[in-house]
Formats: sequence, structure tokens, C-alpha cells
Amino acid sequence: MILQWLNQLFQHQYKGVDFMANTLLLKAYEIGYITKEQREKAERYKKETGVNDETAVREMKLMSEDMVLDVYVVIYSYPKEQEPEIPDDNFTKQFTYKQLTRYSFIPVKDGNSVKIMTSQPAELLYAEDLIRDVTGFKGNFKYSLITQSVFNSLISELFKETGGNVDTSELEELGDEFSSANIYDISESDSSVVVNLVNKILREAVENKISDIHFEPQETGLYVRFREDGTLKKQYILPMNVSRQLVNRIKTMSNLDVNNNKIIQDGNARLDTFGKVVDLRVSVIPAVNGENLVIRILDQNKMSFDVSMLGFSSDNEEKFLKLIKRPQGIILLTGPTGSGKSTSLYAALSALNTDDRCIITFEDPVEYRIPGIVQVQINPAMDVTFPQALKSGLRQDIEVALVGEIRDEETASIAFDAANTGHMVFSTLHTNSAASSILRLVKMGIEPYVVSRTLVAVINQRLAKRICPYCKTEYMLEPDSPYRKVLNCGDAPVKLYRGTGCKKCNDEGYKGRVAIQEFLVFNDEIGDLLDRGATTYEIEQAAIRNGMKKIHQDGIEKALAGITTLDEIHRTVFFDDI
Repeated sequence: MILQWLNQLFQHQYKGVDFMANTLLLKAYEIGYITKEQREKAERYKKETGVNDETAVREMKLMSEDMVLDVYVVIYSYPKEQEPEIPDDNFTKQFTYKQLTRYSFIPVKDGNSVKIMTSQPAELLYAEDLIRDVTGFKGNFKYSLITQSVFNSLISELFKETGGNVDTSELEELGDEFSSANIYDISESDSSVVVNLVNKILREAVENKISDIHFEPQETGLYVRFREDGTLKKQYILPMNVSRQLVNRIKTMSNLDVNNNKIIQDGNARLDTFGKVVDLRVSVIPAVNGENLVIRILDQNKMSFDVSMLGFSSDNEEKFLKLIKRPQGIILLTGPTGSGKSTSLYAALSALNTDDRCIITFEDPVEYRIPGIVQVQINPAMDVTFPQALKSGLRQDIEVALVGEIRDEETASIAFDAANTGHMVFSTLHTNSAASSILRLVKMGIEPYVVSRTLVAVINQRLAKRICPYCKTEYMLEPDSPYRKVLNCGDAPVKLYRGTGCKKCNDEGYKGRVAIQEFLVFNDEIGDLLDRGATTYEIEQAAIRNGMKKIHQDGIEKALAGITTLDEIHRTVFFDDI
């Protein structure tokens, strides 16, 4: 089906549109709606959060909705909708709320054609086949553009008979007890429906290997979004009158104060589902329309802390396994939040976890439990800080220590002292490259000579989506593809791979994630440069001479090997040449 969409994409409505050269951010910059600095900041925000261009623009408030629409008119050459309304007929009502909001389009009958109004034209490749499948329509299509606010208003009008912004069929997918009548008749004393609703949402998330659930109160309803393989996706919109009770149910499960909705709260809960127990980390923050609640799902059962599963190249894996077995020193993992640093560190500890070795971790929070390892939960309220815990832990006859994060000079100093006194230490830093981490340590107060004699290696990594193995197919890189400049391949034929979409991957073309990395091994040349006050660039060039591949190069090699796609590498690390 995806192949059909792609054929339509290039043969009909999208003919002549170069998507890589016409992203919302790039085109907005070219026509002067945003500055170069705003674009670069937005690209960084996208990498850190996994959102798309439009979401980044909206959340960063870079442009108004009308400005976004102007940019889309330039990119797609579709007209603005002059009369955004839904005719009083049954054609549009054949579609469910979820079908229309997932791809942000509204189809209306227009004579012998179907006009598709959309606020997100990049999603239109899904529209024609969906319309044909639902209605049996075999004619031609027209397209017009509307703002997101207009789209929301039309959706509200379309589904007003089933409770504002909620399509009852979407609630019924959660179970019969969530019919429109039940969901709207919840009283303050009748919590059974809310309890079951929360349980079903949590079970659905666990079953689909979701990492985070967002409950976001908006004016039009309570948005429920799932983060899957690093990407946030809208799942449901529930009526606002159930929002307070749903949030309070989760707060009760997490031992939080349900009587106070004006403060920031963090808690934990455990869920017994599908015969296994998963941990939930809950964060609540007061927002304009109510409490915003996010659940991080920590499924102890699905995690496999195996170095071979991290995505290292064969050379880097061999190097990693050799370096972690050193008797002393420090190895750092760097990258933004959600880049898999903790998973890589847990894999290192698991490889070292033998009966003749004592290992202790200091974490905030402890996310996954590893049998045979002592894990310490940092708790500043009880004076269990990283420095205090690390000082005490070093008196516990240990060989290996993991410090969840080096956040300040004191923690850095103690960690390096430990690594200089017969301990192997692992930790993380929030930096954008392996080379910059070295200078970051110096800025934190660690003397260059201490770094030189103690630091073993720095691994900078990101997570990219894997191509779905069930629908993976090969193709030849197009002659005019902007990626040819990145690959430096000229006109040579290049074989690449992508997922066409299937039931196994929910038609996404991706399933799971793989780490892409740059692996800097500290050596005498880098130490000499550090002593002379070298720049990040000079250190990076020395590391490359010593065999380090920059992170985008590792990503390119994984794309050429059919593990991921160039689009995904560009999204993750951003090719400057495009």
C-alpha cells in the first residue's frame, strides 16, 4: 500500500516538490519568516524532542498559524481554503475522529471530486487511499490548506453530536464501558470508569512498547500521546470533564497529593499487567488548562543489556569490550536526554557483572534493576547527593562504579579521584560531541593533567529508528538527491533501503531503534593537545587520526548497510550540507 502511495506522491499531487529542499523550517528561513539562528535552534529542539517541523515551530512560537500556512502555499502550491466548512451530508461523517486527526485532513464532496482540506500537507500521501478504502470513491482529488485552528474547529463541529472533540468509536476501542454515555456520566463519586480507563491506556502502552505517555490538557480536550521509538504520536483526545479525575487516579497510584494541583510533583508506581510488573515514573506540573502529566514506562522485562545489541560497529564493539575491562580509569557516555546513554552504561556493567567483582551505581533515578549490582537511589532531600553517595560508596570495597551524571565540579572531582585510585568509573555528560566533553571537564575544574592520565574514552551517541525488517526493501538513490553531496558519491549508483510500511510497524516503515556513535579513545596526542589548550576542533581531528568516525559517518554507514535510513540520520544528527 505504501508503494501505491509513493507512486501517487510522485506522479500526481506532489510532482515537482523536492521534500528535502522544502521543509517548513528551511523554506520559512528562505522567505524571511525566521532567522538563521531561529532555524538552527529549532533543528536542535527537533533532535532533542523528536518532534516534526510544525510542532517545533508551534511549541517555540516562531511563526503564527497564518505564516505557517503561507509557507505551505509556497512549498506545495496548494491554495488556501476560502470557505472552510463541512457540508451537511454524510460523506465526511463516514470517517472516524482518529482517522481524520491522525493525518490532519477533512475530506468533503465537491461535485464529482473530493476536496481534501488539510493543516499538515506532509501527511497527505495517506489521504487518497484512506478515502478510497472508507468510501469506495474512485474519482479525482483536490487539495486546499487551512490553519490548525480552523481544522480543530471543523473537527469539533463534525463530532459535536458525540461529545465535543471526542469520537465515541475511539473511546469504544478502549472497551464497552467507555461509550459516550458512560464517559460523560462520570460523577465525582463514581470512579470505576476512570480506574478502568487508566488501566486500559497503561496496558495498551505496555503492550505496544511505548516509552512515555503524555496527558496534556488543552482547551479542546485532554490529549493523550504515546512516544514510540522516540517519536511522539497523538493517540486519543478525551473530554475535559474526565481530565481531573484521570490525573488524580494516576496521582493516587503514585502516592502524590491529589488535593494540590498547583505544585510540581514527582512519584513512582508499579503496574502488574500481562503477567509482568513494570515501573512507572510519574511527573506532574501545573499548566494553564490543568495539570500536565507524563508517565515514563520502565519495563524491566523488555530490556536486554547486551553490548551486542547496542548497535556498535564490529570494530567499536571489540574496542568497547576491551576498554571497559581496564582496572581503573573513567569512560563517559555523552548525548542529549533520550539518546540511550543509560542503556549503554547498563550494558557495560552487565558485561562486567561477575561473582568476583563488586559493582555499585549512583543514579537519579534508578530506572532498571540489575541482579548482582548494588544500586543507590540519589535523594538530595535526605542528603544522599551524588558527591556524598560516591564518597561513601568508595569505602565499600568496590571495583566498578557508575555515576548517573556528572553535574558539577564536586561530583567530577570525586569521580576522577576514584578513577585514579584503582576503580573503573562510568558516567554521563550532556554534551554534543565526544571532543567537546574533554574541554567541558576542564571547564568544570578538572586539571588537564588529571584528565590526561584518567580518561579512557568518550562515546557520543544518538538513537535512530531501525528499518522495519518485515517490510524492508531496497531502492537506488535518485540522481538529484541532496544526499549525494553528503555521500560524496557523484553520479555513481547507490543502493539504499527503507521500510514500505506494514502491520508489524503500524505502516511506519520503522521498528525499534539503533545507536549511532562516535567513539573517542584518549591517547597521548590528545593529552598533549589538552595541555597546550587546544580547541575542540583540534582534539576532534586528533581523534579522527586515531581512528574515530564522526557520529554522522557512523550513521551513514548504518544507512548503507540497511539498518536505518538517510532520512532518519538527517533527522537525528542533521547534515549541514543539506
